[in-house]
Amino acid sequence: MKNEIDELLNEVRLFHNHIVQVGEALHADESVTLGMRAVLEFLLKGGPMTVPDMARSRSVTRQHIQVIVNTLLDEKLVTLEVNPTHKRSSLVALTSEGRQTIQRMRQREGRLFDRTDFRITGNQLRTARRTLERVRVALNVKEP
Repeated sequence: MKNEIDELLNEVRLFHNHIVQVGEALHADESVTLGMRAVLEFLLKGGPMTVPDMARSRSVTRQHIQVIVNTLLDEKLVTLEVNPTHKRSSLVALTSEGRQTIQRMRQREGRLFDRTDFRITGNQLRTARRTLERVRVALNVKEP
């Protein structure tokens, strides 16, 4: 089993590197990095939320998300809104320009997916997602 996990994780690394290259080429005309794109999409799907909430849900540091949000604020793709449940932690929300940007990027990606022959079924994709999720959850252990 150890060898199969090693092979899977190696494929995940190769996939990640490749998808970054594809994304950068596909969105070369955008002022948005793929990290920024991920935050924009997260806000599009989940609505306004705090930096700590985004960080927790993505299993990254608050500082990592804050750096991305600061850049998105500079680009006027997000705005800060009053958080009725917390005085010091504002809600990060998409601006109209931010919403248009992520929708444009998703449409571009959709066109790429439509013209790509993946040679796999929807069931195979769902199985792959569930497999990666199970490995991620299983590895979510703290070192002693």
